[in-house]
Amino acid sequence: MNKYKKYINLYIVFVVIAVLGGLFYFLYNSYMAEKNQNNMRVFFDHHIKQLNKSIDDAKFSSIAISILLAQNESVQNCLLGQGREECVKNIENLTKTLGAASMYNNIKLHLYDKDLKSYVRSWDLNRYGDMTATFRFLIQESRRQNKPMVGIEAWYAGLHIRAVSNIVHDGKNIGNIEVLLNFDSLGNYFKKQGIDLFVLLAKDKIPPHKSVPSDQILNDYYIENLSSANLNIVGFLRDIDFKKYDFYVYKTHYFCVVPLIDASNTQIGYYVLHVNTNEKERNISQNYFESEELF
Repeated sequence: MNKYKKYINLYIVFVVIAVLGGLFYFLYNSYMAEKNQNNMRVFFDHHIKQLNKSIDDAKFSSIAISILLAQNESVQNCLLGQGREECVKNIENLTKTLGAASMYNNIKLHLYDKDLKSYVRSWDLNRYGDMTATFRFLIQESRRQNKPMVGIEAWYAGLHIRAVSNIVHDGKNIGNIEVLLNFDSLGNYFKKQGIDLFVLLAKDKIPPHKSVPSDQILNDYYIENLSSANLNIVGFLRDIDFKKYDFYVYKTHYFCVVPLIDASNTQIGYYVLHVNTNEKERNISQNYFESEELF
């Protein structure tokens, strides 16, 4: 009988040790997971500040360009009786010159006449004469307040940092010049730091436009920095409820979700920052898919 008691006692001791060991292992893993999450939150807090600073810098440079272009003789001549064909050449030359700088390589210019009719779009030279500016917040505010305006705004050409300045000649407003910067240079900046940036625009926050295959990557959002986005991880994005989470973790993948606010103080989407702490996976995922490979 004593022999059986001895085995029973050993079994109980073994079970207790196993339970305590398992509990310790669970508590340790929970502690490390919480510590890692707290570290990543601090990491993302820093880079959110950097994101906001980078956007502010882009706003500052775009409004400075718009002010200078509003005073440019070739731009003013466009609205002072110069033929449109010559004006198109002037806008093309200005776009090419500005685009020589890496952060402006996708810059767009939009010239409006005194009645806010589109006169020249640098990215669509055959489309002009429309009055879509009537519905544009920044352009209307620039006219109303009689001063340059800058902010983030979505319209037919997509989501951009936009700066608008009045073109004044001999004390009269003869038109407006708009400078548009996209978010790809910002995406490339974060990519160099090992961080993926996604600029997501809610599909119901932009007027209907001609659809392209990449529009269907996400159900409810357009990826506005498509050429600099890491499309390898869009599967994770599809699983995230952006309205519910500002911080999301899946295994070694960490996501930070930041509301995207436009010039009229309306939320129109999200910035999503992503980091994979698995270095091997991260190096592999740097071989980005082209968007057409997803379909």
